[in-house]
Amino acid sequence: MVAESPGKIIWSVRSRYYVEDHALRPGTVTAIRGVIFQSDGRSTIGRIFIRPFEALDRWIVGILPKPGEPSLAMHTGIHVIIDGDQEYVAEQLVGSFYLDFLNGLNWTPIQKFRERDRGGWDVTVPATAFRSVDENIFEDTKTNLNAIEGHPFIGEDCTAFVERAFGSGRMFADSPLLRALRVGMRVGDPALPLFKPVAQVDGPACTYLQFEKIKDLPDAMADVESPNARLWATRLLPIALLTALLVEPIRKIRAGRRQLRAPRAGF
Repeated sequence: MVAESPGKIIWSVRSRYYVEDHALRPGTVTAIRGVIFQSDGRSTIGRIFIRPFEALDRWIVGILPKPGEPSLAMHTGIHVIIDGDQEYVAEQLVGSFYLDFLNGLNWTPIQKFRERDRGGWDVTVPATAFRSVDENIFEDTKTNLNAIEGHPFIGEDCTAFVERAFGSGRMFADSPLLRALRVGMRVGDPALPLFKPVAQVDGPACTYLQFEKIKDLPDAMADVESPNARLWATRLLPIALLTALLVEPIRKIRAGRRQLRAPRAGF
């Protein structure tokens, strides 16, 4: 097997996760089906960045899949109905310059969304299953979604978008590892939703989200505006890889300059 350079890895991550932009809301949000979770079975960005980064937190909670078991959620959005009969997912995406630095909000037709499962899965859970969402917040969210503006992914990941749409309450847990050290920090892990312990989460959603193991996760300590550890890691890792690419050429240039400045024997 030929090893890929860091630069090639960055390009493959970005290009394979890019999907057609649907930045404009295609109509009026008339209903909310719930919060949708997705595990893309073949996502490069999930394999390289998301799953390894979150593996320790998931192991602490006891939900890290064993070989052969379904993978956990790596993405989330809001499953909505547009104009009474069209299903869409309002979601925050990463992949192109536009999504990363201008506006990551996409209104993706449900069929297009499910094409990204690629051997994984998706399930929708009622929004009121979350601790921070009551009936009043649920109703207000329809109004919010009909006026919401997109943020660049570099400043808002998928979990942060869902929390903003539902009134800026915490809906996903802090890092269990850092919490054990008495540090509350957002990690933005879609696999760690803060459900009500008595929520009705049935069928495939209960199985894929491992509801019985996560229903008693402690409430979040960190504020909704606090730094997101996973998002900062995603920002900094490409910079580190690019720096690694430049180290050897810079070293050779400096060595060459030292050789030119070295004293020479007279002729």
